[in-house]
Amino acid sequence: MNLQSPIESLDIVLDEELQFSSEPLYATPRLKINETDFEITIEGVAKFGVKNGRTVSVLPHQDADEASVQLFLNGSVLGALLHQRGVLPLHGSSFVLNGKGIIICGCSGVGKSSVTAAFCKRGASFINDDITPVVAEESGITKIIPIKTQIKLWNDTLKAFGIEEDGLSRIRPSLKKYYLPWEKYNGFQRLNKIIILRTYEKRHYEAEELKGMAKYNALRRNIYRKLYLRGMPETARNIFKHLLKIAEDIDVIVVSRPKISDINATMEFILKQL
Repeated sequence: MNLQSPIESLDIVLDEELQFSSEPLYATPRLKINETDFEITIEGVAKFGVKNGRTVSVLPHQDADEASVQLFLNGSVLGALLHQRGVLPLHGSSFVLNGKGIIICGCSGVGKSSVTAAFCKRGASFINDDITPVVAEESGITKIIPIKTQIKLWNDTLKAFGIEEDGLSRIRPSLKKYYLPWEKYNGFQRLNKIIILRTYEKRHYEAEELKGMAKYNALRRNIYRKLYLRGMPETARNIFKHLLKIAEDIDVIVVSRPKISDINATMEFILKQL
């Protein structure tokens, strides 16, 4: 397998299992975690290990395909890497519009990637898909860190955009979800605003700017793979301190959209909030 690293300064070791340096502080049948070591087993794909935010070991399942292994390396495993490095990963897609850095956060399936693609078709510059690491500097500026990701869209979303599936790569052979090639913005971009996207049963759009602890708690819920921090108490304290600083400095708006709604209409409503 020719696996690609999603971030810089990372060694990928194939066909090896991670050796824990000490006992896990959190464990489930498929997860083992402490401050320096992480192990996850994805059935039918691979067993992954992460050590000190610098080395990933991959033991692929005998029937695993490379695309599936790469997908989890760029997702769940990347989340562990970022936590080990003390970098805050938000569950959101990001782009630059009119010089401003924007992150669209939200749970899986809410439309983060689709809305980001709509903004990019409108002229925005794509940064990250699904996971956006951010760093609050001593100067008070919060920056978005670009990583090696591509926009991932379901086939019905591609049809809505008038894009043919032919020639696009599936994220996994069993899924009709595709990587959409898009020129990436590779510079470090200041974060200006966070949109938390959600769906509800109403037929109209609503927006609410969050303040105080409501803002902090909403951002905390959108930490990518927050579960991992149960086995990383020291890292968790630093991450939450980091998050509090971001909550003090960055505007956060919750946008509620109808469960059945047009992608471009959602993009236009969010655009009014920016």
